[in-house]
Amino acid sequence: MKMKKIWIAVVAVVIVAVVGLGSWWAVDRNTYAGMVASSKDVKKWTADTKPLQSNAAVEKQLNRLTQATKADKDLMATQATIVIPGLRGAWSINHKTGKAEFGTDWVPQGVTQSGFDFYISMYDGKHKLNSIITQVSQDTGKYVKTLILNSTSHVGAITYDTTHKRLIWSDDNGKPDGAGFGYANQNTIDTYQASVAQAPIESNRIKWALGHRTSAMTLYNNQLIIVKYGAKKSQHSIVAVSLNKQGLPNPVSSKEMKAAIAKAPTADLEKDPLNTGLKQLIKDKIIDSYTAGWNRMQGVAIAKNGVTLISQSNGEHPGKIFIRVPEGGGWSNLKFKKPTIGATEVNVPNSVEQVSLTTDGQLLSMAFESGARQYRESGSFLHRNQFMDRLLVLGVKVE
Repeated sequence: MKMKKIWIAVVAVVIVAVVGLGSWWAVDRNTYAGMVASSKDVKKWTADTKPLQSNAAVEKQLNRLTQATKADKDLMATQATIVIPGLRGAWSINHKTGKAEFGTDWVPQGVTQSGFDFYISMYDGKHKLNSIITQVSQDTGKYVKTLILNSTSHVGAITYDTTHKRLIWSDDNGKPDGAGFGYANQNTIDTYQASVAQAPIESNRIKWALGHRTSAMTLYNNQLIIVKYGAKKSQHSIVAVSLNKQGLPNPVSSKEMKAAIAKAPTADLEKDPLNTGLKQLIKDKIIDSYTAGWNRMQGVAIAKNGVTLISQSNGEHPGKIFIRVPEGGGWSNLKFKKPTIGATEVNVPNSVEQVSLTTDGQLLSMAFESGARQYRESGSFLHRNQFMDRLLVLGVKVE
């Protein structure tokens, strides 16, 4: 009789556990299903503007971050957030058919600021739809429109040239000379309406065979500064390239690159191909300078005085923003040290991507890819990673 009661108790516990887990699974499934929009719910040629989570959930996530110093904490206290449009879904064009199509797998990569608007680059995680750039008002934080690009590029890097009023983005199409840069002038951006054109925005492309899937870029001292992500020293880099009279980098084909590197001594190339090749590219004025940079660096922003901000992504763990000053009074040395006053290393949410600094050095913005469907749905109902569906904007004073 006693054993029977024990078995009844065990069965009861199992039933409660199964019911509990089943309820947990159902709630989790409904929660994440509710984060995906239907094409019927989003006006054609636009992006969904609803957040994935509440303001309270975002604040709780940010408040969990610890900072090493008071200066770091004070910098994070200036925070504001802006919802990234399109994470629930956005319209674009199917690259093969050329017809309008709704996608729900947009992955945010880059952010830049024109002084009036934020521009956020995103690619389709299924690699079917043309990549997009969403425009958001800097004053109101509201969605303005979507710029549909003419390729399915990763669009990891994006920057805005305030001198020439031009938006520049990475356009890597996967071909032998696949790396490159796309660009469009502000006049073209202002007049473009996807619903009217029903086609990608008109843009130009510059071949640049030296890179592949660039993660960030910015403009500094008549140079384009290009960052490549990598977990190891041999994989990541920061390269500076001079701009021509039009304010653009000169095109570089794979043939030109190989011809330049072939000039280097064969013995040196066999011994240290990476550094030997880079030195030759600098000698031939194809690039200005190079440094390996930091592990897992994603973004870079540079103030007029050379103060440099680097974003670092650390998987599920908090990301970091490193604040550094150039040694020897010149940024081109590509050697940096911590500033003696103010913030130096700020912890931010996980999966931080590109960062952008306004020309007056007063506003730092950053994007996160964790809000993308493939990342927010990773794991199981037993454990989901935190995600950030907003731009994080910090008030900085870089003079």
